[in-house]
Amino acid sequence: MRISRALLVFAVCYPGVCATRSLLLGDAERGRSSFRSLNCIACHSLNGVGGTSAPDLWRDQGRSFSPYQMAGILWNHAPAMWEAMERQQVARPEVNEQQAADLFVYFFATRLFAAPGDAKQGRRVFLASRCGECHGIDSPLRQGIRPVAGWDSLWDPIALAQQMWNHSHDMAQELNRSKVAYPLLSAREMTDLLVWLRNAQVRKQTDEFAPVAPESGQVLFASKGCAGCHVGTRTLEASRTRYGLDEFATAMWNHPFRAGPPRTPMSYEEMRRVVGYLVATQFFEERGNPESGERLFAQKRCSGCHDDPSSGAPPRSAMSGRMTSYGMVAALWKHGPAMRNAMRRRNIPWPRFTGSEMADVSAYLHGLQLKQRTSP
Repeated sequence: MRISRALLVFAVCYPGVCATRSLLLGDAERGRSSFRSLNCIACHSLNGVGGTSAPDLWRDQGRSFSPYQMAGILWNHAPAMWEAMERQQVARPEVNEQQAADLFVYFFATRLFAAPGDAKQGRRVFLASRCGECHGIDSPLRQGIRPVAGWDSLWDPIALAQQMWNHSHDMAQELNRSKVAYPLLSAREMTDLLVWLRNAQVRKQTDEFAPVAPESGQVLFASKGCAGCHVGTRTLEASRTRYGLDEFATAMWNHPFRAGPPRTPMSYEEMRRVVGYLVATQFFEERGNPESGERLFAQKRCSGCHDDPSSGAPPRSAMSGRMTSYGMVAALWKHGPAMRNAMRRRNIPWPRFTGSEMADVSAYLHGLQLKQRTSP
């Protein structure tokens, strides 16, 4: 699945809850620029565009991929990357916190972490939901209803969410007149359905990024009447699940059944801004368990250097309030090679971290515990 001309700017802090001091909102466009300016593209490619000496990053990491998982993956593979860069005489860049945040949202926006769909299951959803009674595949079945082959939104998740929002109420009324039950879809069913429907089309060419900051989406979210209902436990940040773009399209489709008709239609630009804001609420900085992090800090032998003033490693007190996921990435690329050399002299193996372990260690070093979002 290929992202459309826009997508979003994803924020890494939610208004009022920001654990990264003065970090700006994560920006996919800046992330794309950093992917090139930091020379990541010299070795890595995205969807076949870029270097071939390192893995293509266009791969599935699951719907619940988080900044901490990104930090863990970079940490685990950093020594091999540094050695490859030394062999190829590629200058090692320093990555700051802001660039780490921007890179994360760029990877997310380019569908790096999208779950693949199943076309066969999608066909079953199409038939079971009785979509084929009105929607033809190659030719119209009813006057005024375009066949799937003529749909413009299948390759553009933002346009898809817009169409779901604008037409779902009319669809609900038509289904009610036809005495057909409104088909509620899960995110998995939507993904499978889209894969099958896209097979009926020639792949559509999409434009380049034109992302926008999500602040204006927050204003639209209020002016469209959404904020009046999405309060308390109905807010997105209160949800246990991180939403991808297919999930947003699904929510737009299910909305008339769950909450009544939409109050006003949205243009493509408005939907782009609203979805940008909604996704932004999901990526405020999260923390793990500091008690578990303290145990990991000892088990991974981190204390061997960071509790030893003679090692030259910064003490834990110097890291307090700084070690977010993006701070970990920045510290890794700035101090990692020296850390690796010092560990070799002491015969200490390079530690490896899962995403959850990285979150726990960060929580311990940061000295602050915030509620961690549960993966779906």
